[in-house]
Amino acid sequence: MTLTIPDWLGAALLLSLSDELHTRLVWGPLRDHYLLLGAYLRVRHSSLFVWLVHETLELIFHTLVLSLALPLTMSLTAALIHFTLDLIHEALLGTIRNPYLHRALHLSVESTALYYLWG
Repeated sequence: MTLTIPDWLGAALLLSLSDELHTRLVWGPLRDHYLLLGAYLRVRHSSLFVWLVHETLELIFHTLVLSLALPLTMSLTAALIHFTLDLIHEALLGTIRNPYLHRALHLSVESTALYYLWG
């Protein structure tokens, strides 16, 4: 007997892993470079612009990581759902400081959205 994971759930789980990898890279070994980029952009642009650049870079990162295991269209769709959710929850709820709550919110909303698209 072979256990298979539906595409929508697999993509949501991979996206969750990708988000964790992104967080650890950006606030770990790439922290100084990332902060310098943010400071450079902040001198020339608004905080809103800097935030949108961050979210766009994250969108590209997730698309690339997910495309290692999924077709590009599925990777881009999942990354766009993540991007949209980030924009919405940051704008409406602010930053969710508890990492478990943040991850649970993303996993539940993203898996639901992907289920409706592919399930």
